[in-house]
Amino acid sequence: MISTQAIGEHQKLRTSPTTEPMPHHQVMQNMDRNACSLVVCGPAEPGLPGRDGKDGIQGPKGDMGAQGIAGPRGIVGPPGRMGPIGPEGEKGSQGVQGEKGDVGEMGPRGIRGLQGPPGSPGPAGAKGDRGPQGEKGVTGETGPMGAPGAPGPQGRTGTPGPKGDNGSVGEKGAKGEVGDRGLQGSTGMPGPMGKTGSPGLQGMKGSIGEKGTKGDSGLSEVNLMKQQVSALQGQLTMLQASLAKFQKVAAFPSGQIVGNKAFVTSGYEGNFDDLRQRCLQAGGQLASPRNAAENAAIQQIVILHKNAVFLGINDIQTEGRFKHLNGEPITYSNWQQGEPNNDKGKENCVEIFVNGKWNDRSCGETRLILCEF
Repeated sequence: MISTQAIGEHQKLRTSPTTEPMPHHQVMQNMDRNACSLVVCGPAEPGLPGRDGKDGIQGPKGDMGAQGIAGPRGIVGPPGRMGPIGPEGEKGSQGVQGEKGDVGEMGPRGIRGLQGPPGSPGPAGAKGDRGPQGEKGVTGETGPMGAPGAPGPQGRTGTPGPKGDNGSVGEKGAKGEVGDRGLQGSTGMPGPMGKTGSPGLQGMKGSIGEKGTKGDSGLSEVNLMKQQVSALQGQLTMLQASLAKFQKVAAFPSGQIVGNKAFVTSGYEGNFDDLRQRCLQAGGQLASPRNAAENAAIQQIVILHKNAVFLGINDIQTEGRFKHLNGEPITYSNWQQGEPNNDKGKENCVEIFVNGKWNDRSCGETRLILCEF
């Protein structure tokens, strides 16, 4: 039996001028829903227009169809505004320490950092062994003369010096008035024999006088006189030598006198042989100190002229045996530490520095002349 609803829907499908023809699959679905629709097996004749179906009952909702194929992904929209910062969460519990990872490859070397501040000095190390003695350096130039020091305290009174030579004989004084005749003195020394006079007339023979007492022999008095004359001549020679020496010293204001020695310089410079010859020509010799006092006097001249001098000392004849120019071995010396060393086998002469110390030096070097009288 065909329901009224089915007939109405069928007519609606056929006669509604405003409705498009129903697809074939939808007709088949309607046929499945209502068995009565199977009666329709061909096109019907057009009938009267049906109602608009607005007053029809809404059918049941169909089942949801299967999900379609996903469409293409749309363009990413602009980022949204940043939301407000949420409250800080509580600190989570410490996780279990993981296993140690493999050592990674060494990264590139970083830029060198700034130098740090110097560390505190470490403790002093142990004293090292003494190194070998270095080669002798070149003698430096003499430094400028220092300012004179404060006067030292007065020294002790020295021992009395040796007795000086007798002074020279003074000029003869004026003849005095004749005095009263004194008592007859002892017989004087016989004077020199005069020239033989012309023979006089022979006199008359006198009376024989009394025999006198035997007198003393005059031979001893003559010998004593000769000895006194010889001593005076020796003293005169010494006085003349001393006078010549002091005349030479007076010509050199920078000289120094120690005892019976005088050390002088003219400022001339030359090698050892040249200086020795010049001192001999002047009547002296190269300065050769025999004690500390003479060495100090030579040192003062070296300081004044700011130049080292050659001494009259060498070991030219025998290496290492230093002697004075007269061949006597030296008994006093004031060597610089480490000297003499005969550097390069060419140092046979001796020089003295401003500090008073000695050093062996090549005789061909040029030094200040310093003579001893």
